[in-house]
Amino acid sequence: MHIIKEQLRRVNNFLIILIPLFIVNALFNLKYDWGGVSVIARIYIMVLSFYVVFIFSQINSKNYESEYTARFGWKGKYYLFFILKIFPFVFIYLLTIVFTLINYINTPEWPLEPVYRLLDGRYSNTIIYALILFLVLKKKKRPGISIPFFIICSILYFTADKVLYSLFDPGTGVSVIKITKYFIFFFVLIYGYSQSRWKLIESVFLSLFSAAFLFTAVASFFIMSFFMSPQGSSSLSISGEILLKSGFVFPLNKLKKIIPEKGTQQDSKNIFRMIEKYGQDTGYTDLEWEKLIQKNRIENNEYIFNHLNKRNIKLNFEILKNYITSQFLIPPPDTNNLPQFTKYFGSYYSDNKIDFYELYNSGSEPMKIAILKSLAYTNDIDAVNFLIDKLTSVDRLRAEAAYNSLKKISGKDPADDLKKENYDIDVILFFRDYASKMKK
Repeated sequence: MHIIKEQLRRVNNFLIILIPLFIVNALFNLKYDWGGVSVIARIYIMVLSFYVVFIFSQINSKNYESEYTARFGWKGKYYLFFILKIFPFVFIYLLTIVFTLINYINTPEWPLEPVYRLLDGRYSNTIIYALILFLVLKKKKRPGISIPFFIICSILYFTADKVLYSLFDPGTGVSVIKITKYFIFFFVLIYGYSQSRWKLIESVFLSLFSAAFLFTAVASFFIMSFFMSPQGSSSLSISGEILLKSGFVFPLNKLKKIIPEKGTQQDSKNIFRMIEKYGQDTGYTDLEWEKLIQKNRIENNEYIFNHLNKRNIKLNFEILKNYITSQFLIPPPDTNNLPQFTKYFGSYYSDNKIDFYELYNSGSEPMKIAILKSLAYTNDIDAVNFLIDKLTSVDRLRAEAAYNSLKKISGKDPADDLKKENYDIDVILFFRDYASKMKK
């Protein structure tokens, strides 16, 4: 262990500076909503990580082989491998753990959520960038070549990582990506250390075993946490979400049951994404849907109405009527960002025409706009005539909403075709003619 002590003495001053930096970061996170200090701390850790990798990469393992073999026998080379190759990255990961716990110290589920997210791979790229630097340093090229090469490799990795997760998140592809990362990490270190004549085969075999073991250990932890956590607890939600993200389907049934009562908005979004991915049904009653919808503002429930539209799930109209009445109060929602709600609400028009017109006449301006937009999904002659009457409204937003709905119903854009305004008499006559054809 004297090798570790010797090398850590070289970063002693860096660690002394890091302690007050962590303290300041914690105080800022507790008192202020400003991430500037966190960015500084993150960059500092990154630089320190690179320096740790650098000083350990300069050590020649052959200088210590005979000493460790004499002291520990055949196990000596494995001890030396851990000290020279594994420990620098363990040290970097420990710094990352401390930073994460401090950075998320003001989160409601601290320290549970930060720890779980770390195990799921948050900030793991710090290790990968350090590994890339390790590979670059092994080539022993001059800085003019090494630095650009390191930057290019880091950018390529960052891009590939983002693309892969966008393609396979969520699902089993995420697990494959994680296992692949584990494999590459161990392979680089083992291959660079091994002196066996069969080093390629040995490196592949040991790396596969190590990657599988590490992935299994982490997955087992989350599985145990999920089954041992009380119903509705944070550990149940977080571990279940991580397992779903990695392609394990079994947590879905339990998680979707707790969403109407205790799930947060983000929990609900994640669960609905999984429900749609795996083609499952929620099994919610009208009462449960009402609880779920009432928990958030209408503009934040677009993902729910998207699901209802896709599955053609119909709720009691009175639930929606009461909901829209309560939601379109001051401050009003942004009706431009309610496409899923307006589509869903419009599907109720045929059986509730009188209610629609009453809501329009008594509602606020945002409600009027939302109702005009919802009529785009009706293809009903009464709705078309109602929209035509609103083309000449003195309120510009109402007139535009009515025109866009008529354009969607008819599939035509007469104002653009005729090079005239939406309220022009020729545009109105075009839609009047369309309405008369609907009667036939």
